[in-house]
Amino acid sequence: MAVPVAGRGPQVAGVAGLFLALSTITIMLRCYCRAFVVKSFGLDDWSALIAWVFFVFFCTFAIAGVYHGTGQHSSLLPQEEIPIGLKWWWACEPVYVLSNMALKFSIGIMLLRISVSKTHKIIIWTTVAILEIYGLAYFLLFVMQCLPSSYFWTRFTGGTGSCIDPTITVNATYAYSAISCAADWTLGLLPISLVWNLQMNPRTKVSVAAILALGAIASTATIIRIPYVKDLSNQEDFLYATTDVALWSTSETGIGIAASSIATLRPLFRTFLSRSKLLGGSSSQGASNPWPASGNPGYVRSRSKSDAEEFGLRSDIGKNRGVTTLVETGSDGERGESKGVTRSSSGRSGSVAPLTSTQHGWGDSESKLTEVSSEDVQSWESGIRKTTVSTQNVR
Repeated sequence: MAVPVAGRGPQVAGVAGLFLALSTITIMLRCYCRAFVVKSFGLDDWSALIAWVFFVFFCTFAIAGVYHGTGQHSSLLPQEEIPIGLKWWWACEPVYVLSNMALKFSIGIMLLRISVSKTHKIIIWTTVAILEIYGLAYFLLFVMQCLPSSYFWTRFTGGTGSCIDPTITVNATYAYSAISCAADWTLGLLPISLVWNLQMNPRTKVSVAAILALGAIASTATIIRIPYVKDLSNQEDFLYATTDVALWSTSETGIGIAASSIATLRPLFRTFLSRSKLLGGSSSQGASNPWPASGNPGYVRSRSKSDAEEFGLRSDIGKNRGVTTLVETGSDGERGESKGVTRSSSGRSGSVAPLTSTQHGWGDSESKLTEVSSEDVQSWESGIRKTTVSTQNVR
């Protein structure tokens, strides 16, 4: 039997609903961007997705608890509803810890992907390892603070069991909050050092560092929550006294998931802006994509100092793409002979297929092109009729 939502219950339900919606939207955008725009869905993305799944459970349990007394004084609740409300509150804590463990691991892996310095990697691994180890210890402490675990909510209805001193849980939560804040700021400020020596203009460096540091915003909620941690020891009016802890714990995880997901959306924003008419894009470019998997030609064209046109392979061509260059020779007007030359190469591996000719029987090595005589060069140049550059998927 549910009770009317009253007291501070609407605040708990509203905050949980808000961050559940925000985290869901941002994580879905992240999955789309990483899987379909960049086409590189990695371990950090899987970890963020797992963090979101745990957070969904957390918000669901929190909202369910609101209908059984969360945010209300115990004196105003039916006695049979208090254990149910405590059960939902207890269920929130383990998934909260697991969600944050997965989230911090995701942020660490994301930073490792762009780290080059050994020092930066050591800092990241050390920070993540300390946080994960203490997070696991905190998870076990909370799950086993009462034995059996059900005694956490049945002790008010005649259940049997034992619980540790609530002060231990409070002190452990203080330590967890401090370690979490230190990890957030370490991983949040590290991107400034990571992008400092990159070959970018100052404006781009600032924007990239700011985007990567968004995850540190979650520590703001952790800091605000610290003064309310002491209320975890209030056994007489637990469901009401811990309302602020519930609110800021929800905000902490929700902000962390949303911020870390937004940090990965830069390719999606660039793709959207490049197609926007309002920002100078063109609808005719709808099929194009500025990222490697877009299907754009694998060659870029430039003009040399001698004003001659040159072609070169794009440096950002994807691994699953190939480049085919077709050179056709025309008919020889004097002898009526026809020659055909075809050359194909892979845009990534750098391997070159054999060169063939119906007349000359050239060898199968690219280096032999440099050994031809001047007469052969003249014959080659005079016979070229057209050059076709195309790309194709290599399966």
